[in-house]
Amino acid sequence: MFVVASPYVSEWKPEEQAVFRAIGRSLGLALERAWQTQALEQRTHELQRSNRELKAANEELEAFAYSASHDLRTPVRHVKGFVEMGRRALDRGEPEKAERALQVVEGAADQMSAMIDAMLALSRSTVQPLTHAVINLGVLVDHARKGVEYEVQDRQIEWRVESLPQVMGDAATLQQVLINLLSNAVKFTRPREQAVIEIGTQAGDEAWTVWVRDNGVGFDPAYADRLFGPFQRLHRQSEFEGTGIGLATVRRIILRHGGRIWASSVLGEGTTFSFTLPHVRP
Repeated sequence: MFVVASPYVSEWKPEEQAVFRAIGRSLGLALERAWQTQALEQRTHELQRSNRELKAANEELEAFAYSASHDLRTPVRHVKGFVEMGRRALDRGEPEKAERALQVVEGAADQMSAMIDAMLALSRSTVQPLTHAVINLGVLVDHARKGVEYEVQDRQIEWRVESLPQVMGDAATLQQVLINLLSNAVKFTRPREQAVIEIGTQAGDEAWTVWVRDNGVGFDPAYADRLFGPFQRLHRQSEFEGTGIGLATVRRIILRHGGRIWASSVLGEGTTFSFTLPHVRP
């Protein structure tokens, strides 16, 4: 609204009215340009987010192609090879060797099944709708700790959990993020006589930073860029079990929340995973 007032009772002259109308049109154009700029900025942010999601999806597609051509073929080769070995052992009357071959076949089938389940979990994390709301991060961490209790068994683990804030996000998928990160921390501190797992946050102007730190075996920082790729593993299967899909799922969920995730580590000393959760819905 553009208002012109005068302390005197009079009629505006035509030239004065023309000036007022010109000023009004100028203000209208300025407002229109401001709205257009705001809409353009919003579209730019949406395009940047879409580009990030597309890049992540392309990386996952490449990893899936690699997995289908390499990782999934390994258990298939085991099944085929050890079935033949078992058949020959039975023909020679050696049931013990046939039993060992069948055990390898069973393990290969279990490995293949676990990888297929992991791929389905990654797919669901990509398409599952998100419901943004205010959630209590401390409650999610408590539930996540209960979710990994079966992995702890009789181990000595010291949990150091700070007072955690309320954050914006989707409770179901963020619960999955925390379970995966805590499960990782429990697994990779297994060689430690006294494991220490810390969980905390740091407030920022635009987002909370949440971190999970452990004193586990760590990894070589030179390979940090491979860490969040599907089926990427930095440790041998014989040392630590897993499909290499958990962190890829975590990354997808955090990206969909408009945040980012990274890891820092010192080999032999431990690892810290950090991710951000924006204060506003992306």
